[in-house]
Amino acid sequence: MQYPQVILGMLAIVTYVGVEVAIGSNLGELLRMPEFGAHTPCEIAPYISMYWGSLMIGRWAGAIAVFNLSRNRKTLALILVPLLAFTVIIAVNTIAQQDMTPLYYYVICVVIQIAMFFISKDRPAATLFIFGVMGITAMLIGLLSEGTVAIYAILAGGLACSIMWPSIFSLSLMGLGKYTAQGSAFLVMMILGGGIIPPIQGKLADIIGIHESYIIPVVCFAYLAVFAVWVKSILKKQGIDVDKKEEMA
Repeated sequence: MQYPQVILGMLAIVTYVGVEVAIGSNLGELLRMPEFGAHTPCEIAPYISMYWGSLMIGRWAGAIAVFNLSRNRKTLALILVPLLAFTVIIAVNTIAQQDMTPLYYYVICVVIQIAMFFISKDRPAATLFIFGVMGITAMLIGLLSEGTVAIYAILAGGLACSIMWPSIFSLSLMGLGKYTAQGSAFLVMMILGGGIIPPIQGKLADIIGIHESYIIPVVCFAYLAVFAVWVKSILKKQGIDVDKKEEMA
C-alpha cells in the first residue's frame, strides 16, 4: 500500500468496472424514452447484446498481441478480428430472429476503435489514455444528442471499456517486485465498483433523468484518462521509464 500506483490503480479498477456495468445496466431504461425510439423490452435486446458484444470486440483485438505474428499479419489481424467479432454478434442475433438492421452502421464505431488500436500501439499508458478519451467523447455525444447517433455513442462506451482492464493492471503493478501478487489481489477486489457506480447513476437518474445521468460515465472515463497520465508520472519518479518498458514488451 506504499506504492501510489497501486492505490490509484485500485480506484481505477473501481471506476472501470463501475462504468462498464453502469452503461449497460441503465441502457434499457434509456432506450424506453421517446427520444431514443421508445423501444419495448423485446426490441431492446439487440442493443444490449451489441453493448456487451462491443466488449468482446475489443478483447478479441487485444488478444492478438499474445500471438507471435509478423508485423503484416498483426496489422491484418487488427483490422479483421474486430470486424469478424462484429459480424458474429450480428449473425447470432439474426439467427435468434432479432432485427439488427438499425445496428448495421455501428460498424463505423468499430472502425474508429480499430484506428485507436493502431494509434496506441500496444502501450498500456497510451492505450488507457486514448480509450479513456474515446469514452469521454462517446458519452458526451450521447449526452448532447438523441436518436441513433446518441445510441451508437452510448454503445461505443463498450468499445472504450473493452481494452482497459489489462492496461490498468499493467500500470498499477509496475515496480512492485515481490509485492506483485499482493498488489494483484488488491486490484481484483476492486471489482466491487460494479456494485457501487450503477446505483449512483440510478439515483442521479431519479433526480435529473436517465439521459442526463450519463454524466456519471463521463466522469469515470475522465478519471481513467487522468490515471494513465498520472501513473506514468509517478512511475517516472520511481525511476521506471514506462515508454521504455512498453517498447521492450
